[in-house]
Amino acid sequence: MKILLISGHGAGDPGATSQFGKEADETIYMVEEIKKTLSKYAQVDLYPTDRNAYSAIKKSTLAVDFGNYGYVFEVHFNACVNDTKGNGVTTGTEIFVTASEKTVGVENRVLKAIAAFGLKNRGVKRKNYTVIARAKAAGVSSALLETCFIDDKDDMQIYANKKAKIAEAIAIAIAEQFGLKKKTTATSGSQAAVKEIKAGSVVTIQD
Repeated sequence: MKILLISGHGAGDPGATSQFGKEADETIYMVEEIKKTLSKYAQVDLYPTDRNAYSAIKKSTLAVDFGNYGYVFEVHFNACVNDTKGNGVTTGTEIFVTASEKTVGVENRVLKAIAAFGLKNRGVKRKNYTVIARAKAAGVSSALLETCFIDDKDDMQIYANKKAKIAEAIAIAIAEQFGLKKKTTATSGSQAAVKEIKAGSVVTIQD
């Protein structure tokens, strides 16, 4: 299975910002971390993190063909609560899919995995955001994750302390819901076969 990960904003567009971070920076971190784990189960590509997929669609300069993938997963961070002091309650995490998406099993599993870290599960919602709508128009299931609220101190404390684990949990949730198996490593015999052979090396010819 081929999966495309897209970091929201970037290329001069910082996205939502607060004293706790910049959305464009955190989305890049997240897709790179998600890829580390998810690549153990599937072929995973990153949309170029120095480019902006939303702007590219508007300018007809998209760097990839969504039709080449089995799933497109776009990462963002939410904002609008301005809870910079913290009120002891998280605003939480949510995922958007298009209005035409038939199933949301993967998205529900991802949200459940994130919520396990203490973030409120705001559920799966439907809205035809530009990037995921373009992917869906190409016949590919897609989703836009709002990881948490970048202007909520409670959200960002959990995220900052656990962000590598959150990314790993997202990757595992995607892999498990799609029924992907971890790639097997090369056997010792095949590993030996690719080692450099020099003068004086002892080799074994296997049947």
